[in-house]
Amino acid sequence: MVEQQKKRLEIALSDMIEDMYRTHLRRMQSKMHRCAARCCDDERGSLESVQNCIEKCAGPLMDAQDYLQHELGQFQNRLQNCVKDCNSEARARLPNNPNDKDMTRSQHLFENCTGNCVDKYIGLLPGLLKSIRQTLDRGPPKKPSYTARSQDA
Repeated sequence: MVEQQKKRLEIALSDMIEDMYRTHLRRMQSKMHRCAARCCDDERGSLESVQNCIEKCAGPLMDAQDYLQHELGQFQNRLQNCVKDCNSEARARLPNNPNDKDMTRSQHLFENCTGNCVDKYIGLLPGLLKSIRQTLDRGPPKKPSYTARSQDA
């Protein structure tokens, strides 16, 4: 049962990442490469100036990828906390000297609880995707702005 939950979550996250790539990151990647090609077309530019130009072209995509990674990390941390709470709850309900029946009941409690966590967090993915899209539509944020916002939440 736990493996099925894990697989469902992996598929949901993979679908979300693929969607973000198709709708935002691929376009940004294309723009970055066209920009970098223009940098290389500058025959008078020095090695350093062309390299700086290319790095500047890559900046928005790198910022977007950092932001997406940060948001996914926050999501995974919250999910892990939910699972940890399930584990704590299941352990707290065990008697001091548990027998096999107690252990089985505790395992079922844990599995049901983690299943609820997975269901809840899969249900949150569409809202997270919408929020990420809206942020990227405005332009990828620089690290300090989304780090401060996430810590306040």
